[in-house]
This record gives sequence, structure tokens and C-alpha cells, in this order.
Amino acid sequence: MADATKTEVRRTSKRKRAQVKYYEEAVSDDDSDFIVEEVEEEVRVSRAKKRKAASSKPLPKKKIFPFLELPAEIRNEIYSHCLHDPAGIYLFSTTQKFRRTVYRGSELKFRGRPATPHPPPSGDSDDEDEASQQDQPNQPSSDVQPLVPALLSVCKQVNREARDILYGHEFYVEDTLALHSFLVDIGARAARYLKNITLGDWGFGRGVHKAYNHACFTALSSATNLEHFTYHGILSWREAPKSVATIFYRDAFPWLEAVGVAKGKADAALDMISIMTEIRGGSGYNWYWRRGHRGQPRPSFKEYDKMDGFRAELGKLLNARMDRIRS
Repeated sequence: MADATKTEVRRTSKRKRAQVKYYEEAVSDDDSDFIVEEVEEEVRVSRAKKRKAASSKPLPKKKIFPFLELPAEIRNEIYSHCLHDPAGIYLFSTTQKFRRTVYRGSELKFRGRPATPHPPPSGDSDDEDEASQQDQPNQPSSDVQPLVPALLSVCKQVNREARDILYGHEFYVEDTLALHSFLVDIGARAARYLKNITLGDWGFGRGVHKAYNHACFTALSSATNLEHFTYHGILSWREAPKSVATIFYRDAFPWLEAVGVAKGKADAALDMISIMTEIRGGSGYNWYWRRGHRGQPRPSFKEYDKMDGFRAELGKLLNARMDRIRS
């Protein structure tokens, strides 16, 4: 009777639990380094996730400055501070990582110091060059005002409102190589907004610079809205208008013909071209050509006195081209 009332006892497996240890195990140096590296890696991953979460979070609207809601006058004032240099933009050729490009320089570097009755101070430092300019009238500026052209890439509206301020400058380029590099940098689309270009030097001889005479005007063919193109220096030692016009047409015909097509008149570019020549009896050389020599005086320039003959001869060459096309 007692065996019948005895409850049956079942044997089941024990639940598996992590073994609790009440003492610290000895850790070797190798294991210690591994643990430290593992902890540092977890911290780096955690910080990266926090940064990613913070960057993906949109900025509250109350912290976004409503720039485009400002009055147009205030926006134009801001554009002028960021994109305008009253002295103009002076560009010089250079090479960066095997690529031809340009950099901005000062008016003083481009033009040279004014001619003075006294000899320049000895030495070859920028301080002496600037000190010799202090008491001279019409002194070229040695300052380069920083600009922020990246502002044009903010949005289409800002680009549309501000691009004329930047591209409306008088662009002074060192030579045809610098002009070609500049036009390649900005591209054909931006070249349409250019208004004024002053070319400092023409390439002569059989070197690399001469090869860019034609190339730079091929790149300039997109600048059909150009209003003034000025060249300082004569194109031929004879200075005869026919010789000067022939050389100019030979190298610049891609741009001249592109302007004619855009304006609907073969010789439409004639009125925007000016040539300045050095007054004889000065220093005896083009101050652009000797730009690398410090302390050189700047000769005086005047407008080419045979511009009428130059334009007439250049017009004949352009119209003769159109006559051949029509025939």
C-alpha cells in the first residue's frame, strides 16, 4: 500500500547556465593586447555610427538662413563682396600636376612698376619693389583680393544672379598660353559670359607659346558675347596695317568667324578689337614680355595709330571668306 502511494520522481537534465567564477583568471600579454584592440575597435565603430546618424539628420528649419528671401539689393551686395575685384583679374600661366592652368596675380606683377627718373633700389625683394611705388602716381596695386567663385555652384538661382558680376570683370591674361589655359578651365558655357579681355603677349618664334596663338582663339570661339578685346603690343615689326591684320586673322579667325555667325555680320568683331602699341623712346621693349625681370620700368602705351587701316584690311579678309562660302 505504501508503494502505491509513493510519488514517481522524474530525472531531467539540469538547465545549462554560464559558469560563474569568483576569481580573476590570469591574462597573458598577448590576450591583453587583443582585448584592448577589440575594445578600441568597438569604440571606433560606435563613434562612426553616431557621426553617421548625426550627419543624416536634417538641419532644423529654424537654423537654415533664408538667403534667397533677402532683398535683391542685399544679395547683390553679398555677391559683390565675394566675386568682385575693383582692380580686375590678372591671370598668369602655370602648371599643376602636369596640367596647364592659370593663377591669379597682382596688377603690379602684370604691368610692372611705373617708370621713374630715379634708379630703382638695389636688391631683388618684394618689399623693395613695393617701397619704390609709394610716391608714384597711378601706381599699380600689389594686392590680390580673394574671390569665392564656388558661390556660383550653390544653386541655379544664385548662378543666374551672380555670374555677370564675376565674368563681367576685365580679364588681363599674361599671354596666349594663359588665355588658352583659362578658357579650358572655365569651359565653353562660362566663356559666353565674358565681356572684356586684355591680352598681354603674343607668341612668337617656333616655341610652344606660338602654338597657342591659334589654339587660344579656337577656345575663345564660344565667347561670342565679348564686348572688348584689347591686345598690348604690335603683331609685326613692320607695323603696316595689312601685315598686322594678316597675322591677326591667321591666328584669330575661329573666334572672328564665330562672332560673325552669332551677330549675323561677317565683320561684326571689328569694332570690339583694340591694339595698343608702345610709345617709342621709352624702355625699348614690351613690358609684358619682360614681366619676369624685377625692377623693370613700365613703358607708356597708346592706341595703334593705324587702327582704321587694320580694321579695313581685316574686314576684307573676313568678307572674302564669306564670299567664297556663298559662291
